[in-house]
Amino acid sequence: MIKAVFFDMGGVLLPLYHDRCVKAYREIAGFKDIGEYLDPCHQKGFFLDLEAGRISLDTFMEECLKHCAPGTTRETILRCHNEFFGTPKPDDVALVKELSQRYDVFLLSNNNALSMILHRPNFASAGLPLDTSFKEMFLSHEMRMLKPDPEIYLEAIRRSGHKAGECLFIDDSQKNVDGAIAVGMRAVLLPDGASLRETVVNKLQEISRLA
Repeated sequence: MIKAVFFDMGGVLLPLYHDRCVKAYREIAGFKDIGEYLDPCHQKGFFLDLEAGRISLDTFMEECLKHCAPGTTRETILRCHNEFFGTPKPDDVALVKELSQRYDVFLLSNNNALSMILHRPNFASAGLPLDTSFKEMFLSHEMRMLKPDPEIYLEAIRRSGHKAGECLFIDDSQKNVDGAIAVGMRAVLLPDGASLRETVVNKLQEISRLA
């Protein structure tokens, strides 16, 4: 029986626009080699270090500015980074609220301090305040662990208070889904363009039939 549902953030609850963000960094900030660092699912270089909690936001900003045109500011970097994200869809917001009536609902996301500055007002304006809509948020930069490493799933399971087999995880990366399954969680991939509601409901029904 499923007792907890874990959502990834980017690509699941939050639309991602990788190409739009890369274009903004290049054209607005003059960060010509941004494509070597920014990836739809798994970041590289100092972007990855920020996501893994290995460097501070200040250190990240200093390094980022080295790649940008003279006169670029932190505010410009924030503006460019914001181009990565869309707005949570109303039906996805409704789904999380509905599920929270029956299950413990969590976030389990490879995320970073820069993005979280943008996510909190974005989710709040969509009617899903991050700090009150989820029982707990398991964020890579705070935990200093990254999906798909087993440790981040095991720690999230432990802190949830549930057994691995009682937890359903939804992610848009097959590597991350496989990582969850490897530690005993139930997990489902959200394909690009698929309905989150249909994907989650169908998986819950499948698990219920097999119980």
